[in-house]
Amino acid sequence: MKKLSYIALVLFLFTGCGSVKQGWKDFTAYYNTFYNTNQYYDAGLERNLRQVPQINPVQPIRVHLPPTNAGLDDFEQAIERGSSILRNHEESKYVLPAIFLIGKSFYYRSEYFSALEKFQELQTLADGNLQQEAILWQGRTYLEMANFNEGIRFLEIETDVVEDWDPVILTEIDVILAQLHAAIRNWEQAAEYLNRSAVNLPDMNMKARAYFLLGQINERLGDDSRALYAYNQISAFRTTYDIEFNALRKEAEVSRKIGNYQRAETIYRNMYRDDKFFEYRNELQYEIGRTYQLHGMPELAIENYQLVLRDRRQTPSAFTQARTYYGFAEIYRDDIGSFSLAAAYFDSAASVRVDPTQLPAGFNARELAESFGQYATIKQQITHKDSLLRVASLSPDELQELIADLQRVEKEKMEEELNRMQRDRDRMIVAEQMDEIIEAANATSHGFLNFNNPAMVQDASLQFQGIWGDRPLADNWRRRADVSGSRFDQIVLRDESNEVIELEPEKAENGLLSVAIDLSEVPFEEEDQLIMQSEIEELNYRLANVFFLSLDMPDSAKTYYQKVVYSSLNNHLVTMSLYSIAEIEWLNGNETAAKLAYDQLYSKNPNSLHTRRIADRLGMEVDVLEEVREPEIEFLYLQVTSSEEMQPQARAENLLALAENGNSESQRARLLFEAAQEYMKAARIESDNQQIIQQWFDKQNEVTRLQKEFKALQDSSAVMIADSTLSENEMQFWQNIADSTFTTPEFSELYPFEGAYWDTTRAILTRIETYYASSSLMPAVTNLQQALKKPVLPDTEIDSEFSEDESFELITPEHDDFEERSCEDLGLVMDFEGGVQAFMRSITFPSWTESISMRGEVIYQFTIEPDGTIAEYEQLSQMDRSGIPQSIENAIDQLLRFEPHQQDSAVQCNFTFPIDL
Repeated sequence: MKKLSYIALVLFLFTGCGSVKQGWKDFTAYYNTFYNTNQYYDAGLERNLRQVPQINPVQPIRVHLPPTNAGLDDFEQAIERGSSILRNHEESKYVLPAIFLIGKSFYYRSEYFSALEKFQELQTLADGNLQQEAILWQGRTYLEMANFNEGIRFLEIETDVVEDWDPVILTEIDVILAQLHAAIRNWEQAAEYLNRSAVNLPDMNMKARAYFLLGQINERLGDDSRALYAYNQISAFRTTYDIEFNALRKEAEVSRKIGNYQRAETIYRNMYRDDKFFEYRNELQYEIGRTYQLHGMPELAIENYQLVLRDRRQTPSAFTQARTYYGFAEIYRDDIGSFSLAAAYFDSAASVRVDPTQLPAGFNARELAESFGQYATIKQQITHKDSLLRVASLSPDELQELIADLQRVEKEKMEEELNRMQRDRDRMIVAEQMDEIIEAANATSHGFLNFNNPAMVQDASLQFQGIWGDRPLADNWRRRADVSGSRFDQIVLRDESNEVIELEPEKAENGLLSVAIDLSEVPFEEEDQLIMQSEIEELNYRLANVFFLSLDMPDSAKTYYQKVVYSSLNNHLVTMSLYSIAEIEWLNGNETAAKLAYDQLYSKNPNSLHTRRIADRLGMEVDVLEEVREPEIEFLYLQVTSSEEMQPQARAENLLALAENGNSESQRARLLFEAAQEYMKAARIESDNQQIIQQWFDKQNEVTRLQKEFKALQDSSAVMIADSTLSENEMQFWQNIADSTFTTPEFSELYPFEGAYWDTTRAILTRIETYYASSSLMPAVTNLQQALKKPVLPDTEIDSEFSEDESFELITPEHDDFEERSCEDLGLVMDFEGGVQAFMRSITFPSWTESISMRGEVIYQFTIEPDGTIAEYEQLSQMDRSGIPQSIENAIDQLLRFEPHQQDSAVQCNFTFPIDL
């Protein structure tokens, strides 16, 4: 009875003057269902908000954080229990709050359509603050659905319709409108909403994010002063670590942008010294270097960039690595002028795997790597051909002097290599014999140093001589000069009969290892020089195009176009170069210089299409002088091709002349291609042996057939070897056939496409490829180029003065397997936290490796100094230069060293890197 009275009293107090029946409904709805619904929602919200996504300062951030995948089960329970209120307690006062909780639960589960329905239902049924909350959450839902325009339309209408807005809710709606406008790049409207709402937000974390977004928007509006102010305000709020760090970094970045480099450096250095930002020290080091670079201090920038890449305590992130390489590339491009190194660093930046959305605007490393790579390749070819022409212009005495200098340099390289081998051998002997010497010194059964055992004394003597040589028992016997003449220091050679020949040191020094200098590429004949000058002219034109079209460096392009005009060996290239010079001057606003280039172009080729284009741009009238119109070209073409008396050479020359006056690119490409075909006919007529071409193709077809047969055998080769049906020699034969690329001397001797006509044919095909790449003839051009391609012989060893019928193998006494000794066997340990596995994880491999699975290993030979630094290295496993070895070598250069060792000089050893992609 007392219990019932107590419940009745509670109901009376709970409902005030309302009926006991309604109070009981509310009471049971709250304690049976709504309380649990609210508990589940709060638990899910706590888990969801705990996962805060990391800020990407490159993109406009969200003030209202998007839902995550945490707490989904809790929200599901909240939806189920809230729905039971709607089913079983429809008369309770908790119906509207339950609808609100269900809608928010759907929102955090990313079920936005269901959430929108519930918020719309709540807006219809509720009034006051709950109705305003329903409008706010509809705006948030439209934002997450990426329905930005509809969200803007809805919120702007509702804010005008609803009266008596709660100022806190209206402020938050303005922030949502700012985010919606920012999403569609309406920066002015977004800034307007944030300027009037950010200061009134009650939540400090939300206020910090709003100011951060305002700073980003002001940057996009070009108002750096307002952006700097917005970022600076964030330091006054209690906010998350991520917002605080990025706000300081953006404040420094904007300070740098407006030219206040000192303030930017101060902010970065203060952050670098703050232990709170220790995990970002590497990134801050980069920003310091970037500040120096933009301030015009490339030397200090390089020092800081090197510190970033060589930091052993903290491996730089892929994002930081990419920007650091890019900074290096910009310095070598803009400040040092080394475009080859710029190409290498742009390529390194492009090879780093990083989310493109994190990279700053204008980060086009891949495109620049390709463009500067083209520059480096073409420039190297020009330099090589120029040097050959300079050699050809030398007098006989000067040429002999040059050859002597080159021989001296090559001889020094060979001698250095021999000395290196000698040092390796000495270290090997010391390493393998020291234990035995120590054991002999400590033994007592045969007396001190085994002097009572003649055999062991003799053995120790030989060991001593192997280390020190036949040195006299005199003062300063340890001096290296006293070793010369020792039989233990002579280079040992073996001939084919395996007989050892000992060389006297003075003979080796007096020219036994002299080398022959290859002068086959030098164009000594005047005709060859003219051909090479034409090739250089074409390369200059291609290089100018790279500067103008790819690198956006018109001034450098103009320099190379002018070189083409100065040489004037190819009328077509001269016409194109003058046209490009006029266009560059016109784009730069230098109309006078453009007219001068036009005058040159007009005097050179008045009927050219390019002459008319420049005239149109300059607003000038063109007097067409005896223009060869297309019908006339067709008539002349018929005359040339229908003449039976005309020889192929003459026909080709006439077709080339017609190509110069062609009125369309397709016509010029067709005329050039037919000219190439005529030169091929002339080459066949000139050939003494008409069958040699057919023999060449027959040989190619034969090898191609054998390669296909070997490929068919590859899958079953293991079974065949196991069954002894395929001998080792037979397998080697098939392997040699499969690996052949027609570059062996036997194939090279059969190559028939040598001579002036064949060279001219290849030059014309290259011209079509360069200037008419979009032509429909390109497949035929490519096939013909491949058929006429010269075989490339592999590099041969340096010639010596030994006779051709004797072959020698350079060896050292014993221990010829020293090259196979691993660094681990020698006790040399990698100085990298986490070992080789951690080192491999730090490497950024090329992007194409993301779509494959690869396991294997790459072996390198290191020369390691006593302090653990790597003096030099070489890949031994011969992996293709596909990007993987380059990535490993880049990491070796920047990150790898070994722990110091006890040897007095550098040590060589092999190290194996495991590949697991």
